[in-house]
Amino acid sequence: MQNKKVLALALAAFATLGLTSCGKKIYPGLKTDSITIQNGEGVFSKDDLTYIYEKLHDSSSTPSEVRDAILSEYAKKYIGDFKLNDEGNGVILVGYDKTKEGTDVDDAAKLAFIKKHEIYHDKDATTGKYKTEDETSSLTDTIKARVATIKNLIYKNIVTKIYNEANSDSYKTNNYFYEYKFARAKFESSKITGFDDDLKDASTKVNIYDKKYEQELVLSGKKYTIPEGTVFTNKILIDSSISTENLDSIIGNDNSTGVQVLHLNLYVDYINRSVMPDILNNLLIEQYIYDNQYTTLSRTQARKINYIAITTTSNNINSARRLINTFVTNYIINGTPATQDNYTPINFDILADAWKGVYDTDGVLNISGSEAGEALLTDTKSRYTKVTTHDEAIGLASGNTTSYIDKVNHYYYQDTQYGALMENFAKINQNAHDSVSNEQWNSFTNSGSYSYEKGLEIKTNDILVSDYTKNIWGTTSSGFSDLPSSVTSNLFDYMVSIDTDVIPGEEASFSSDYVVLKNGRYFLRRSNSQSDDLLDSIVIKDGDSTTFYIVEIEAALSQKKMALSATTENGGYDPITKEEIAREVGYTLASGDTYKNTAYLYYLEKCNIKYHDQSIFDYMKETYPDLFDED
Repeated sequence: MQNKKVLALALAAFATLGLTSCGKKIYPGLKTDSITIQNGEGVFSKDDLTYIYEKLHDSSSTPSEVRDAILSEYAKKYIGDFKLNDEGNGVILVGYDKTKEGTDVDDAAKLAFIKKHEIYHDKDATTGKYKTEDETSSLTDTIKARVATIKNLIYKNIVTKIYNEANSDSYKTNNYFYEYKFARAKFESSKITGFDDDLKDASTKVNIYDKKYEQELVLSGKKYTIPEGTVFTNKILIDSSISTENLDSIIGNDNSTGVQVLHLNLYVDYINRSVMPDILNNLLIEQYIYDNQYTTLSRTQARKINYIAITTTSNNINSARRLINTFVTNYIINGTPATQDNYTPINFDILADAWKGVYDTDGVLNISGSEAGEALLTDTKSRYTKVTTHDEAIGLASGNTTSYIDKVNHYYYQDTQYGALMENFAKINQNAHDSVSNEQWNSFTNSGSYSYEKGLEIKTNDILVSDYTKNIWGTTSSGFSDLPSSVTSNLFDYMVSIDTDVIPGEEASFSSDYVVLKNGRYFLRRSNSQSDDLLDSIVIKDGDSTTFYIVEIEAALSQKKMALSATTENGGYDPITKEEIAREVGYTLASGDTYKNTAYLYYLEKCNIKYHDQSIFDYMKETYPDLFDED
């Protein structure tokens, strides 16, 4: 058996260190000081080889982990070495933004970096080939935008990964997130900025386990603040205003509390050591798709959609339909038109907030902080009834002679989610022989585990954290698994990409069996629509179920729009938008298995590998047989 391309990997640092494989010890020797990657794309230095070898030797790494280490180092050479900056608010490309030592880089050095990394070069619109180093003689606007696009993609995925890790029951109590719990969990294996690892002299050390770091957020009026003495966001409700679809809601102040959920600057060490390698590996696969399978990006029928899903019961389905119709009338039919230069998606959170209907006990509007949601409920077209007394809640004439068990006045709108909750809470009374009351008492106290007041808070928060809206990219194979066939069957029809071409000024004459154009926005048409009336066309009911959908189509890819030669004049995207979309969709595709093995094989062939460990050789031969041929 011989290597197909005389590939050589010197997985060795010192001859005195050995690898155990198949019951025998192997002492690999350092065969070369560096490994040159083909086509001048970079070099594996002796330090790189040492890193890979130590990853194998000093841990229980499996062969696949060794492969990942090789590819991670390759990605650093081919695409670049990216780091989260110390402030946690952006990504640094080493050699382009900063030197390895952390000093700023001037334009001449930036250009020198770009020349050595062809993936940042502009492409020929006809051949699709990168321009040569000589042809790349200046930092063009598209080159700068390309660097920014990749850095933004990396940063988005950093925030998404950290948030998804943090948004776990392990770091919550009764729906409330406590950042100190998350930070302490990460502290066990990584450095948390500002805290000392060595706590021998407690008087001079900053101890992350100090009780003061457990202090909760302080609420004054409608404003939350982090108390002095802690750096963590403790006891924050992860409601629907916080999501990975809006990074500012996680790392900025654009959410219902006005405070950061996560302070990324605390986790720079963890992110750069443990998160970034996985992102770079995924980015490497994305780059393979971008370079070698570009036309498939448009053929995936990728869609970006903004949608809401309202699930009802037999008791409130008619009320829900009226509320949805009022929203469509007010915000889609009579709403502010969108233009190409000023496009904003429909704010479905208004409808979601109204459907939740959570109200303050003092009667002040507080539907997830949405005044627009309140206005939607009070619109006469919605015909929702407001309940202000306990008498009304239990079906008595409004004489205000009875009270809730907690002696507090509660306000709600009938047929909302909060309304259904309060009607159950209203059934609790002091009569120990009332079976209905006892049933609800058990429900609200978890059979006596806590007070009914605490139970009401937990159940109310369950409503607030429910998320009925999404604004996401997806394909036929990933991203839209929550949507039923009644939606996806039309969404992924080929004509959707044709019918959603930009048609400025032609709304009146527009006609399609799959989409509806209204005020500059495209909406998915339901398949059994009987008319062009918007209320009949775009409110999609899922078969015999009681779930309603409205789907706004923000983007539907096609070869016409995505071709390298496409321009805004011939119906395509502009170059920067085109690349942003291609990389976003490519990164999504890279997370699946379809392209992974092909991309890994492609890059492993570019590495100069010689195997000194039998288990690694066996794994590579079995997984990537095309790397080898038989005598």
